[in-house]
Order: sequence, then structure tokens, then C-alpha cells
Amino acid sequence: MPERVLIIGVGVTPFSAPRAGTPLLDLVGRAARMALEDAGIDGDLVDQVFMSSANSGVGVCEQLLAQTGLAGLPMFCIRDGGASASAAVHLARNSILAGEAEAILVLGFEDLQTGFSKQKFFGLDGFPHAEQGELIRPGTPLAVIAQREHPAALYAAQMNWLQVRLGLTELCFERVLDRARAQARLNPGVCTDTLERGAWFPPYLSPPAHGAAAVLLCSEAFAARYGLRGGVGILTCTRVGEPVCELADGNPLDLLGRSATRRAAEQACAQAGIGVEDLDVIELHDQSVGDFLVSSAALGLCEEEGMAGFALRAQTRPAVCPSGGLLGCGYVPGASPLAQLAELVHQLRGEAGDRQVPGARTGLQHSAAVGRSVTVAILQRL
Repeated sequence: MPERVLIIGVGVTPFSAPRAGTPLLDLVGRAARMALEDAGIDGDLVDQVFMSSANSGVGVCEQLLAQTGLAGLPMFCIRDGGASASAAVHLARNSILAGEAEAILVLGFEDLQTGFSKQKFFGLDGFPHAEQGELIRPGTPLAVIAQREHPAALYAAQMNWLQVRLGLTELCFERVLDRARAQARLNPGVCTDTLERGAWFPPYLSPPAHGAAAVLLCSEAFAARYGLRGGVGILTCTRVGEPVCELADGNPLDLLGRSATRRAAEQACAQAGIGVEDLDVIELHDQSVGDFLVSSAALGLCEEEGMAGFALRAQTRPAVCPSGGLLGCGYVPGASPLAQLAELVHQLRGEAGDRQVPGARTGLQHSAAVGRSVTVAILQRL
């Protein structure tokens, strides 16, 4: 059994605001070709394909695969909301570790163009009309979990909690947004239409976007056999759920993944044999400004009581979301975790251009789906 799974190729199409534009097939095909060309191999060396999307219809993955020159390969279609791409990577890595495959292409995409509604994306069609203090309250575990059906209400409660309980100000939130926007402007994979202030949706939610991304995983034996660069390895990839006791009090921070993120990070660091102080760069799931701050604290970058200072001071090491994050690049549920992994690969290879974190060797990728199914992966330049 190989000790590590390597990432030997990545490809990300520019993320753009939802609109009629590049056909989905062109985006998916482009991402796949970019990953294969980055690795320096042909598609006939790929053993399996994992595809992820949160909003595609039945049969779309099969149709896309058949038209990208990869027809006939075993294909696994993952539809798990915002956790789809991280689930695909987790399962693909396990398939390689189990010896079922040596090279796997993971493709993620989202077709948010014609007829797309922000109202539907953020669950505002059924937004409960209540005071913010009443949006989240203790209850039976199932009733509390059901509140995830109204993500905009959860994010409103998260913002209210940060302001009322922890004393964060609008200046803190604006500073996080400004930093995300500045980093995204350095990212050639971001279309300018996602950077306009009007693209953000209250309360400080990342803009939905359209695009595709791919990562190519392989075993160390495969890389050695074909003389491929094996410069970046996945040291560990952990995924955690949550016991109902963590949700019983209806705390919006935990409903949106605080405690699960903390446990996933602790497990990942323990498995990789490193500490937070060893990390150079982090790409975290910042679907909202509150997510950026709460997850930063849960990952051990600051204390919760110090979130305001963390938001206001210039970022040092580890660098957080040098890509611009979901807040800056836009959120493509089926592809954003793959784009985060691609950013880390570029950083660890020293290929990130103006975004480059000097001397980056170890990175962490964190993703979640409205707080559930939190995944943390740790990558390292070998």
C-alpha cells in the first residue's frame, strides 16, 4: 500500500458570475485537459474518474464524460451539495490507497447560468421572517439540523452572534472582504465580474459562480514508473461529522461547522505529524465573512476572542486564502474545493506568481457544506 497519494496535475477554468456564456462541456473538457497537460500524461493512463456537482441533473456527468474523450472509464458521480468535491477527492484517495486504481481524475463543475436564482441558491425562497435572535434556538436535534435548509438565515444568525456576542464591527467584516478582493485580483483564474461589491449577497456571503476544476491523483509507484514529477503529496485527508450534542443548543457557529472544523483539523494534524505552526498556507471554506473568521479560529490561527484583531491585522504566516478564497473568487459548489487544492499545489511548487507565499512547503485545505461534512486535507511539497 502506498504511503502517500500525489497530486500530479491541476486545472481550473476562470470562475465567472452566473450568466449565459461558455458551454459547460467546454469548461469541463478544458479543466480535464489542463490537469492532464499539467501532469504530462495522456488520458488513457487514467484508471477512474470521479465527478462532483451540487446542482447538475441526473445523467449530466455521464454525458460530459462521454464527450471529453474519457468514455468507458469507471466513473463515480458525487452529488453531496457543497461537500461534493471534497467527498470525491476523499474517496478517490482511498481508492488509490486501497490499490483499486493508480491514477484518478477528479472533475468538479457547476452550471449556474440560465435561469439561476440567488434566492434558490441561498435558500431565501423559504427564508423565515423572524427576528435574528429567534432564527437559531435550542430544540430537538432533528429540528436544529433542519435549520440548515435555510442557509441565509443561518448566516444572518452567525453574523449577529459575532457582532453581539463577540463584539466584531462592520470594519472587521469589510477588512476581510477587501483582502479577499485584493488577492482575487492577483489570481488570473478569476473573472472581474465576481469582484464587484454588488456581487456579494447579504449578510456577507460569497457570490455564486460558474466554472470547472480538476485534480489528477496518483500513487507514488505510478509517478515513478512514468517519470512524473511527484512534488506534492497528500499527507492526510480527514472528514468528520458531528454528534448531536454539539448542535443541541442551536449555536449558529457550530451549525455552520465550528466544532467539526476544530476536530477535523486536530485529527489531520495528528495524522500528518505536524502542528498549526508548521503550516505555510491555508485555503479555507469562506462561504461567508463569518466563516472566514470562525474557521480561522477553529483551525487554531487565533482565539475566538481575538477574531477582531485577526481580521484587522495584515496576514502573516500561515497565509490564509491567498487565492482570494470563495469570497473573492466566487463559490462553485462542485468545483471550489478542487480549485483550493490547485491553489495549494501552485503555492507548494512555487508557481503562484504575485500570490506566492515565499518558501511554502506545507498547506491545508478545508471545506464544508453549510457546516456539515467538514473535510481537512494537508498537502506537502516532497
